[in-house]
Amino acid sequence: MKLKALAAAAVLATPVFANATPFTLLAGGNINLEQGTNVTGDVGAKGNIHSKYESQVSGNVSAGGNVTLEQKSQIKGNATAGKQVDVKYQANVTGTVAGKTNSPSLNTLPTATDFKTGGKAYGLKSGATAEMASGSYGKVNLEYDSTLKLSAGTYYFDSLTVGAESAFIFDLSGGAINLFVKNNVEIGSKFDFEMLNGTANDIYTETKGNWTQGAWSEWFGTLFASGAGSNMHFNQGSVLGGTFIARKNIQLDLNSIVTAMPEETSKVPNPSSLPLLAIGLASLALFRRRNVD
Repeated sequence: MKLKALAAAAVLATPVFANATPFTLLAGGNINLEQGTNVTGDVGAKGNIHSKYESQVSGNVSAGGNVTLEQKSQIKGNATAGKQVDVKYQANVTGTVAGKTNSPSLNTLPTATDFKTGGKAYGLKSGATAEMASGSYGKVNLEYDSTLKLSAGTYYFDSLTVGAESAFIFDLSGGAINLFVKNNVEIGSKFDFEMLNGTANDIYTETKGNWTQGAWSEWFGTLFASGAGSNMHFNQGSVLGGTFIARKNIQLDLNSIVTAMPEETSKVPNPSSLPLLAIGLASLALFRRRNVD
């Protein structure tokens, strides 16, 4: 199989909402951080936040319900909860701990984009490589070890299914790439995310379904699961960078890493192609890897 290793410095998109501070992870329901997960930036949920054994958040954590820290988990900022902050054996909060308090920063989640999909189905066989033109498609299905290249423009899919060990190449030389999916997104394990001639600041993805990603996979940019019942689930060893927002729940499995470091507001996307989000800048130095059979 292919070996792909890249040391990259990326500038990542971070939305800023009315009555809400920037978050790396933001959920309208619950957020669950499994053992050994590591999140750089702030984490917010209107429901509960549960941080498991030896997981770590470098920023602040805010929940409308409970914040629970299991053994040896850490929050390096403040922990604020509408109900209770439960810091268990050998867990630690570096900043202040405040339970039974309002969380005004969580009152507003972004509005879903009004978009339509439809068109011919699109598929790639195992081992195939192809370039897709921007436009509207039906079901998009990439089989095992296939590679799809996207260039500047806006893409609309009915649904997206990606087999294990496949890759997306985002060619940003001509400008930003916006990807909208009406239904569920299912991405297999060891998925490789590559950027050419640009940064993840220029990539926006939104689904009105659920987003499920397999183990040891990657995704970068702003990702919004905007449907009324939309969840995100990233399996173990995921490497993520940017801002991740779900209308319902977010689950990060064993040893997943999420990095985002918002610095300043820089631009507002065109309302005709993006939701009314202001895009912030974030600096990220990370090493990307590709597993080999």
